[in-house]
Amino acid sequence: MIKQFVKYLFLAIIINSFYLSCTEPVDFDQINDFKTTPVVESSLIFFDEPATRFLDNGNEIATIQDFIQVDFFKSEFITDNLAKAEFVFETNNAINRGFQVRVAFLNNSGQTQHTFTVSIPPSTNSAPVTSRFTELFEGPSLVALKNTTKIVFTLNMLPGAAITNNTSGRISLKSKAVLYFNLESSSL
Repeated sequence: MIKQFVKYLFLAIIINSFYLSCTEPVDFDQINDFKTTPVVESSLIFFDEPATRFLDNGNEIATIQDFIQVDFFKSEFITDNLAKAEFVFETNNAINRGFQVRVAFLNNSGQTQHTFTVSIPPSTNSAPVTSRFTELFEGPSLVALKNTTKIVFTLNMLPGAAITNNTSGRISLKSKAVLYFNLESSSL
């Protein structure tokens, strides 16, 4: 019986110490000062083509164009919280011709909001030449990006030695968008 009394007394002391222990008052207004800056990366466009892709029935194709529709800038959350963006391009060219990629950002009316060009140097010995390019969007260019609904990619082959069915080499391009957000408690 004494053992049970000691056991229950010990248990009561432990439970009371939890209830009577020292605590600091919690300031729930701290949430008003909450701020975080997440970074999101998303793939944009990718291609890997042989030199012969620039031939059509034996004739050189100097320009190839493609586009992507962009819907996420319609979101009020995105437009209110996007602080900065980067478009990062990496190219590998093993063709003995240089290229340029023109990137155009269009709004709903098809009006150009922003453009830039990525230069891709030629290979001199059929070994891949790697190049990188980053376009930063801040201030007015960020506003233009937020107004974008379509991104048009135009690949232009620069003058040089003729491309034939025997021309070796490949060109590849990969790109991504890096989006920097500022989230504060008032915007959540």
